[in-house]
Parts: sequence; structure tokens; C-alpha cells
Amino acid sequence: MTLEQILAVNSLNGNAAKKFLASNMNFGVLRTNTVLHKDDWVDLDRRVIQIAQEKLTVVSDLTDRGLTYELGGIGKTVSQWQTEGDMSPANVSMEPDTEGERDLVNYELAQVPIPIIHKDFRLGMRQIAAAREAGSNIDMSNADAATRQVAISMEDMVILGYQHTIGGGRIYGYTNHPYRATLALDDGLGNLLPFTVENAARMILDMIQKADDDEYYGPFNLYLPTGMSTVLYEIIPNTNGKMLKQHLEEIDLIQEVKIASRMPKGNMTLVQMTSDNVDIAVGQPLIPVEWNEKGGMAVNYKILTAMAPRLKARQDRKLGVVHAKFQQGK
Repeated sequence: MTLEQILAVNSLNGNAAKKFLASNMNFGVLRTNTVLHKDDWVDLDRRVIQIAQEKLTVVSDLTDRGLTYELGGIGKTVSQWQTEGDMSPANVSMEPDTEGERDLVNYELAQVPIPIIHKDFRLGMRQIAAAREAGSNIDMSNADAATRQVAISMEDMVILGYQHTIGGGRIYGYTNHPYRATLALDDGLGNLLPFTVENAARMILDMIQKADDDEYYGPFNLYLPTGMSTVLYEIIPNTNGKMLKQHLEEIDLIQEVKIASRMPKGNMTLVQMTSDNVDIAVGQPLIPVEWNEKGGMAVNYKILTAMAPRLKARQDRKLGVVHAKFQQGK
């Protein structure tokens, strides 16, 4: 920041929007001269991270594997990447001086809007003062609830996409991308099969074959909906205590088999976990911020992040996601 910007920030006396813009859109500046003490912020940050991790499965799998693209700030409203076409087949001839077909790889731009996912809550000044006088921690249950809602929306965005146009574009997820591979796991007569110890391995191999047909070769993560844990941890007969989850993860191309709580019932996805297939564009990691109103008598907080999944379909309209449907009871 320049000296002029620093002086401007110091003269704003809590005007959050101006302070934020004057700091080159750095959310950290909104924590200067705040109502919360340093230890309160440490506790709040810890709670936000812990609660978000409890709700995030597919998002955490991407970030844990480094499948993220840093946008460099919340000011970036769109993320772009290049899709690559293929060349025509090589020429075959008996002589090396035979004229070959000249070709170029074709590149096209794809993009996704980067929304801000956020939830607000408020603490009363009297509530904060009462906690201070009693020497107790400030009740942060509202922060916990707000964080859960933001985390759920983040998870939904990767699994379900966002159902409306935003910022002039669409955000697609594992179960609604137009170029995902789809598969109905049925008995050949249109009757969906149940996901059981007896059927599971065959189902997963059919999904892997579907991905292989589109030239996606893993490694894959398999995501199942809530309610399938009892099947995954069921012991397979005659295997000396081996559970179904262990058995499926022994398939070479399967990295992990997980329950994703936001996956719709009767749906599962097989996702190639490589950067050329999927990642998350991040403008702002999950963070709580504070601002005052009504003369400082009320303190507002917002839990927010700026991010979007990038599902990188090829120019031939193929994507390394297989979305399968099966029979699942209520």
C-alpha cells in the first residue's frame, strides 16, 4: 500500500467498504480496530476451519490434492482456462521425404464465473460486553451455523453445480455437467440395481469402463450418497473380515471411496482426480470478517469465500466424470 492509502484507511473510522477497497481488497484490513480481541479471532478462525472441514468432502479432496487454481484476489470475477484439441493422425509412408499433412493444435477458451458464497450473522454489543465482564468466551454458535451453511453451498456447487445463470455464465458440478458420462446401473430390463456387496464391484467396473471408453484412465475417486455407509463397511463373505470399502479401493484405478453427504440419493460419481480434468478456482479462501453499524451498537459478521469448480471438458465434449444411477431405498 502507498502512504496515501494507509492514511486513507486510518481516516475511515470503520467504514468497511472504503477500508476494504483502499487496502487493495485485502480482507485482513477489516480486522484492525475490531470489537473482537486477537484471541477471539484465533478462536473464530479455528472454529470456521474445523466446522467447514466437517461438512466438506469433495471440496477437501480437491484442495488436499493441490487441485486448486489461485486467482490472486477477490477482484477476479471469472476464471478462464484453455481446452486443447487434437491433431489429425500421423502420416504413414515408405519414404521420409514424403510430404506430410501440416496441422496445428487448436486451443479454445473456457470460463466459469466466480461467485461469493456468504452468510451473515450479528452479535449485540451488550452480549459481547456481558461475556467480557464474566471473563467467558463470546458465544459463537451463530458463527458455527453460518459456516455450516457456507460449507454446504460450497459442497453443493461441486456436486450439483449452481442451478441459475450467475455473472453471465453457468457453474456446473459432477452431476449436471452436460458433457459428463452417464450410466444407468440396471439389470438390462430398465430396473435399477441396488448397491450391495454382491453388485458393487461390477457396478464400479462398469463405471471405470465407461470412463475408459472416453479415454480417461484415473486415478478416480468414487462418491456415494448418505445412507450407503452400512453397505461400504459390510464384511464381504469368505474374505477374512475384508470390508466392501477396502475391496473397492483395491481396484488399481480407485484412490478412495467416500460418502458425500450432498450427493443425491440413488446417484454416485466417479471422478478422475487430475488437474487437467477438475480443480477449484479460489479468489478468497473461507474467512470471517467484521463491520459495525448503529454507532457501534451492533457488530455484523460475514463468513465468506469466493470460489467455483472448474470441470475441464475436452473439445470433443468428453469429461472425466461418470455419473451413475442405482436403486437406493428411502
